Amino acid sequence: MYHVLAAVDGNEDRVSKQLDTLRGLPGRDELEVTVLHVHEEIDVPADEAGRSVIESINEDIDSLQGVPDAVYRAAEELETLGIQTDVATMRGDPVPTILDAAEDVGADAILVAARERSPVGKAMFGSVTQGVILDSDVPVIVGN
Repeated sequence: MYHVLAAVDGNEDRVSKQLDTLRGLPGRDELEVTVLHVHEEIDVPADEAGRSVIESINEDIDSLQGVPDAVYRAAEELETLGIQTDVATMRGDPVPTILDAAEDVGADAILVAARERSPVGKAMFGSVTQGVILDSDVPVIVGN
């Protein structure tokens, strides 16, 4: 099995591009995918609403209530293609969290998505994609 960690956000267009990239990989019968969504933890000073509101939001994130529909759509489409798929969510700084998750699941590659850029900006990726590319110990596939 070739295990791909697909780090997805809630953007439907980027998730579609990542799915197209996975569909085009050779050996799809031997593919296993972990669809990962990373929530940045809300960590701000408490105001008049109090700390309990912030803690409640973070708990919703941990309990999968705050996961965008695009994450589940990705998993469903991959399963429809016959690809062994699981969904994971984590809270933290996206780049190190993605890299840690890739190591934890034994990923052979990480799939990220490029953001839409102007013609001049095409040479650069988004900060998360760029950070994963620069710091990953496994190959990084950029869905575009």
